[in-house]
Amino acid sequence: MGTDIKTNPNTGTVKGTDIGTETGTVLQTATDNGTDTHTLSAKNLTASWNKKNVLQNINLDLNTKEFVCLSGPNGSGKSTLLTLMAGIRKNGLKGTDILLDSVPLKALSRLKITSHIAYLTQAEFPAWNYTARDVVLTGRFGRAKSGIYTPIDYAAAEEAIKKVQIQNLADKNILSLSGGEYQKVRIARALAQNTAFLLLDEPVANLDFAYQNDLLALLKELAHSENKGILVCIHDLNTAARFADRLALLQKNGSLVSGSLDQVMSPQILEQIYGHKFSTFIHPGYKCLQAYEI
Repeated sequence: MGTDIKTNPNTGTVKGTDIGTETGTVLQTATDNGTDTHTLSAKNLTASWNKKNVLQNINLDLNTKEFVCLSGPNGSGKSTLLTLMAGIRKNGLKGTDILLDSVPLKALSRLKITSHIAYLTQAEFPAWNYTARDVVLTGRFGRAKSGIYTPIDYAAAEEAIKKVQIQNLADKNILSLSGGEYQKVRIARALAQNTAFLLLDEPVANLDFAYQNDLLALLKELAHSENKGILVCIHDLNTAARFADRLALLQKNGSLVSGSLDQVMSPQILEQIYGHKFSTFIHPGYKCLQAYEI
């Protein structure tokens, strides 16, 4: 990358080109100034495999400028829901579709979808002799014209590296990284994609407690300041409650409860979802609802 490339950390501007306005024609109109609200939605979504409904009548809207946490018991279908909303998995859907604003994902090419939706899988194991910077840059593949990276692509990758605070890892071989370090690289890659929507499946797995908090705070800040809709799958309900604008909880029967903390973090709903009795209280330090099993 040339040394003359300069980025504005607040706007992501590279030589007069705003990275934040890269989203393609589906989301942007001639009057879209980067502050308009866009929605990724599942409407009456039912999905089944082997004649069994995995998800039932799911209704979930993810709006830009919103940080939503998805939680629920093991095996309730959280990863399945994320892959459907990311357009990764399409089989098993019954009479419905995922909508990007009003456009069905099935009407869009894979490349077009990835220009609007970034998806982080639950697990991935490095298998190539790349540096961390190389991996982050691959998040720009859907943006690169004719498969050739431009100064804007390199600048976006560097900006993502700084946001996730992995400058010390950037030139290291990914095969030498720990699981937690590689997880940070993967998150930076998703941010480098610079999409309106990010769907992250357990992004804080393998991360230490302090960095978990830093990352979730960063994601929430990005959702609000950069007009992104971010949906994070996370098992720790109390951690989710500290950061989420809204909670979505999947039950083992495949149905979804979604709403504000006050609406979702009730002892009755938590018992219904997890099968255990809970009590809730306002944490004096976090100033938000927290739950504990009784």
